[in-house]
Amino acid sequence: MLRTRFLHVLAVMIVMSMLMPATIFANEQSELASITQERTAAEQDSSKLSSMNPSASQEWALVDRTAEQMYRKIVEGDANGAFEILVQLEKALAAPHLFDEWKAEHIHVLTDSYVQLKKQFHAAKRDDDALEHAVARFRFATDTITHPDQPMWLQYADILRNDMDQMLQAVDSMQWKETSLKWLEHMDRILPAASLQRSANTIEMIQSVVALIQQSHQSKVSMEQVKRTLQDYEGMWMKELFGASKDLTTFSVNNEEPLPLRAIIWLTCIVTVTLAYVAYQKYRDDEEQIRSGPWNPSS
Repeated sequence: MLRTRFLHVLAVMIVMSMLMPATIFANEQSELASITQERTAAEQDSSKLSSMNPSASQEWALVDRTAEQMYRKIVEGDANGAFEILVQLEKALAAPHLFDEWKAEHIHVLTDSYVQLKKQFHAAKRDDDALEHAVARFRFATDTITHPDQPMWLQYADILRNDMDQMLQAVDSMQWKETSLKWLEHMDRILPAASLQRSANTIEMIQSVVALIQQSHQSKVSMEQVKRTLQDYEGMWMKELFGASKDLTTFSVNNEEPLPLRAIIWLTCIVTVTLAYVAYQKYRDDEEQIRSGPWNPSS
């Protein structure tokens, strides 16, 4: 009777070891689909902003053209001409259907970049470099809205990777600060545009990296500590920000991929069944020894 029950348990375990991977695989597929939806949600939102309402698309096209004209004036050194275009930009941004069906966080991103732009124009002492930077930030954001499939900010992938290479090669605090400030400037320039297309989790991750580097400038964190963090995680957030790429630089020392959950479950089941079989064989041998012992008259 006991042997029969044990064989039943063993049979059930074997069946479970065969069924569980399929169940886990289905769960993995569902989880992967969920992650994919989350990662593309921001891109879909960006596409909706420019295609959901034809009237809004035309209004945003006008905003984008005006921002481009302003940026060209700044690059040419004509700040006064750019200021005149600012008046046209304010009128374009006041269009009635411009922010129809926009999310609050997207509105905040765009309006904040616009406010920063106006501050530079109205500063008591105008900084040409800061003004160009602010106009470029806003220009990238409007381009992302009107060209969500091929936004200009994605061209900064190689620039940021080169900046990161120089940061990791810095040998002293002065070189570190010089190279990291360049990285911070480039990242800040594209961050509003990226915020319109990437998930909130990705942007929070980037902002955490920015804060960590800024703390190193205040001597709250050592340069070597920041370097180690960048080496471990740079490849991950660059992939989240710019997407998968065969040319993507990865600074992680450990390139081994973790075992999939499905493989772990398979190994667990195999080990469990093997141990159960060994235990059963030991139980059977022990029972045979008891039956055949000298104290058993029937042996």
